[in-house]
Amino acid sequence: MNILYTILSIFLSLWWLWLPVFLIAIFIEIWAYYLKNKAIKKINWLLLEIKIPRDIQKTPKAMEQVFAGLHGILTRIKFLDKYWKGKVQEWFSLEITGIDGAVYFFVRTPEQFRNLVEAQIHAQYPDAEILEVLDYARPLEGKTPSKTTDINGVELILDKDDFYPIRTYLPFEERDEERQVDPMAPFLEILSKLKPGENIFIQYLIKPTAEKDWKEKGAEAVNKLVGKKIEKKKSWIDSIFGGLEEFLRNLMVAVAIYPEWGEVKKEESKSSTTNLSPGEKTVVEAIENKMSKLAFKTGIRFAYIARSDIFNRANMAAINGAFKQFNTVNLNAFKSNSDAGTSVDQPFKKRREYLRKIKFISCYIKRRWPKKDFILNTEELATIYHYPMIVVQAPTLRRVDSKKAEPPVSLPI
Repeated sequence: MNILYTILSIFLSLWWLWLPVFLIAIFIEIWAYYLKNKAIKKINWLLLEIKIPRDIQKTPKAMEQVFAGLHGILTRIKFLDKYWKGKVQEWFSLEITGIDGAVYFFVRTPEQFRNLVEAQIHAQYPDAEILEVLDYARPLEGKTPSKTTDINGVELILDKDDFYPIRTYLPFEERDEERQVDPMAPFLEILSKLKPGENIFIQYLIKPTAEKDWKEKGAEAVNKLVGKKIEKKKSWIDSIFGGLEEFLRNLMVAVAIYPEWGEVKKEESKSSTTNLSPGEKTVVEAIENKMSKLAFKTGIRFAYIARSDIFNRANMAAINGAFKQFNTVNLNAFKSNSDAGTSVDQPFKKRREYLRKIKFISCYIKRRWPKKDFILNTEELATIYHYPMIVVQAPTLRRVDSKKAEPPVSLPI
């Protein structure tokens, strides 16, 4: 007890040393937050509606190529860019909405990247029609929730570490066209059956990233599974004292044996997947596949908004169920972020839920970046957001009215 009292006394007596540093650090972070919000407010956003033809033959692989192209907006933000210029990494919002039973696909993009978005989509879907439209969500601002309209919203996060992938579109694909399954089908089925006065909004926020932390953790997990020993990187302090220890040890034994200086190369322990179970092999291959592709920081939120007299919570359960198809037992899964949804527990449940609903719809309308994001690669993104294949029957999906035909070859000039 006396030792703790002494340490505390010394700490408090040196307040003039640590308190200014602490306050400066807080000021720098507040300043960076101010610059970040200022930069975000300057971004001019556009909402583009994507209409595709009925006889589309593309698989989600085409959408994977679109995401690879969108990754090109990645910006390297240095210290001065962040704390002096307030530079931020721009992002996209990919949205699927069901409004009164009609189904829409949207992409919200900074104006400067409109040509990039259109070029990437047209490269894979040449007959797609891309239109700039008014923001469908803006009229809800300040009016939801109300006495006549209610809302239920959820944000999703990953159940495990980012390096574990979700179930992607590849297992859904079948060579036999009659047996092909499109993971978009459950979503479109739910959205197309909404009644007048019912709306479901699904929002995917994506931001390209080149961070290596999640990949390093993934590599550690793979090495652990295959039994490969990896030496931890030494800090500069360890290097100095380790070198001193080596010098003194060799100096003492130099009279008897020839000293060995520097690192002695040890035979690396061989690692192999031959001793792994089939399940472990699947995990290793899945992690390595995820790390091999371009990645995006991602946030997912969705909301059910309807008139109070027809409000049906089963629609939220249906969307949650549709996301379950991407879950796997041994890899990753989506789960609700209880800190960001509209549902709360006691006490003051009614008041707190009302405030949560206001905050949630505001975040959706303004496409605010979530506090908890996660990493998905291009293959995973193409699984959860792509334009439906020909096998999907969605009569209320907004499509191109007619396919543009090439002029006859024999047309006289």
